[in-house]
This record gives sequence, C-alpha cells and structure tokens, in this order.
Amino acid sequence: MLLFRASMLRQLLIVLAISGCASFEPALRYADLMKPRAPTVKETQEGVEVSIEEFASKNKSQQAFDADIALAGILALLIRVENGGTETYRVQERAVSAYLGTEALPSMTGEAAAAQGANSEYVGKALGWTLAAGPFAIFLWPATIGGSASHTAAVNRRIEQHFESMRFTDSLLKPNQMAAGFFYFKLPSAVTKLENLRVEVTPSQEQTGKQLSFKFTLPTIDLSGAVAAPAANTSSEGRPSPSDHQ
Repeated sequence: MLLFRASMLRQLLIVLAISGCASFEPALRYADLMKPRAPTVKETQEGVEVSIEEFASKNKSQQAFDADIALAGILALLIRVENGGTETYRVQERAVSAYLGTEALPSMTGEAAAAQGANSEYVGKALGWTLAAGPFAIFLWPATIGGSASHTAAVNRRIEQHFESMRFTDSLLKPNQMAAGFFYFKLPSAVTKLENLRVEVTPSQEQTGKQLSFKFTLPTIDLSGAVAAPAANTSSEGRPSPSDHQ
C-alpha cells in the first residue's frame, strides 16, 4: 500500500511539473514596441516615418507571442508611425491593408488572433497533465482534468489580453509623437512561404484630410522556421538606401 501511494505521489509530481510548462511567457511587452527597433522595411514622407517589422517567422513569433502563430494562419506585423513633420496626422486601423499577391488579407482583432493563433497550443499542453498520470490516471483524473481546465482558461485569458494590449489602436499624432502596435491578418490555409507580401498604410492630415500613401513590399518569409531573406531599407522614393550596399 505504501509503495502504491509512493508511486501515485511520483506521478502527481510529474503532472504538476508538466502543468508548469502549460504557461504563457512572451518575451516582448508593449513597452518594448516604443523602443528603437530594427524594422523589416521603412519609408519617410513629409517627415512622417512608417516602419514595419514582420513577426511571422518562427523565432520572432515566439518572442512576441510565445507561439508560432503563422502556422495557425495568423500574420502579425508590427507597425510604427513617427511624426517628425509639422502637421498632425491621424492613423486609423482601417488605414492599414495587407495583401498576399493579389489577395487581400482579412484583418483580425487581437482576441480573434489569440483564439486561432495561440490558445489551442496551450490546450494541447494542458492535456498532458492527465496523460502524464499514466496507469494511475483513473485515480488522478478528477484532479488533473479539473486542474487543466481551470489553468487553461486562466492562460487563455492572459493570451487574449496580451494580443489585445499589443494591438495598434487609432491614433492622433501631433508633431514629434509616435504610435506603435501589431496588426493581425488571417492567412490563407496551407501557406508555408509568404511571397509578394504587400502592406499599404495611409495616414491622413487632421486639418485637411490629405493622405500620405505608403506602399511596402516585404521580403519573402519562410514559415518553416528558416531565416527570412534580408530586407533593404527604403527611402521616401522606395529605393534601397546607400547603407545597404556597404
């Protein structure tokens, strides 16, 4: 009997150890988005600089969302707008569009992106709680199932809050102000490589309504885990900057 209890205790300790793995620990926080970064592409018009940093490749996705969300069909792009001009500009979420080839990509809320791109991964981790109990699952089943369900629900709430808190929101930028955040787009099914990924951003002057038109073509992104091809910085005319040839 003592041996049986000892075995059950060992199995329970394994379960608890695995439960610690079913957590959500992204390395990137919203405050990090406001710090100087190395964008994938950038362009300046009339003193307004727009830059885009891809977070579709595996390593960058793990850094920001603790999951490879592109494999689940979610494209995450970090967009920063810095107003170094003399006018006030409005940047709305609807002023940003993404295209894969000729196909427009549907935009997603942070909550929807979290549900599709990350939550399911932690559900799978939590199922390991009960499986870890092995032959003693019949005895530990009520505790492991109840524990995994409550833990998973708590983690999912954290995931959704994180995705929402990192999202770009409508911004009014006076001179010398900036805004940054993620845009989430739904990818076509079974995509393994992002080729001819285009993004358009159109800030508008607050007083006149005049729009600036930023059009970017991002380098090919391999979603299999390989490193994406290096991007060239662009000037306001869209040509590679001299530094790219040094």
